[in-house]
Amino acid sequence: MKRRIYILLICTGLVAFGTYAQQANTAFSPLSQQVDHSIKVAVVDNMIKITNAPINSKLEIYNIIGSKVKEIEMKQPSGEYDVSLPKGYYIVRIEGIVRKIVIR
Repeated sequence: MKRRIYILLICTGLVAFGTYAQQANTAFSPLSQQVDHSIKVAVVDNMIKITNAPINSKLEIYNIIGSKVKEIEMKQPSGEYDVSLPKGYYIVRIEGIVRKIVIR
């Protein structure tokens, strides 16, 4: 039980740190043109739409307890994937990028 709580806390910390690091990068380079290459994750029903992901990356989906519930090999940088998961909160990880999602 403690292990699952630690995993959840670590994933939450990664999301918070990623947001902080992204803000820090934009704050210190005002003269350079910045192109947003971050991974975008959108959810509609049981479909997850991914854009700007690295080619041949893995889409990993974890429940809020920290257990991996699905893993999908991504052949292209953008696409829609049917995940067929119950309603709830999940954590998506793609090549070290972590996002929180809700399936309604």
